[in-house]
Amino acid sequence: MQFLFSAAFAVAAFSASTAQAEVYACEFADAGRNNTIPKIVVVDVKSASEALVSDPILAYVQQAPKKASFVKNTSDLLRVRWTVDDMKFSGGGQRDMKFSLVHRKAKGKAHLNLLIVGADNTDRGTGRCKLQP
Repeated sequence: MQFLFSAAFAVAAFSASTAQAEVYACEFADAGRNNTIPKIVVVDVKSASEALVSDPILAYVQQAPKKASFVKNTSDLLRVRWTVDDMKFSGGGQRDMKFSLVHRKAKGKAHLNLLIVGADNTDRGTGRCKLQP
């Protein structure tokens, strides 16, 4: 578990040194009904349309932090989408896990939705995001 948190915060530490970057650490106490919502997600926003995402699931499957497939960053709202490729599940199948995070900056609240491609499984969690110094 320590490794997972270290990997997620490594992105934040590296990103904090780059100019103009906003780094958000989002924590989700609610793991969702299927226990598939990560406890922490780190979003390194490079611009209004570019971000790098790290989470413990990516670290577990030994995938590098992901470039977000969609980013919308305004003064009020941050929306980010990313995919964990080829996640192996207990039944032996491999599926992509598509995540969508919405962070309402004024309230600090965050919502994370998960769609497992090719399956009926979806999950969602709520939490909080904080802009890192």
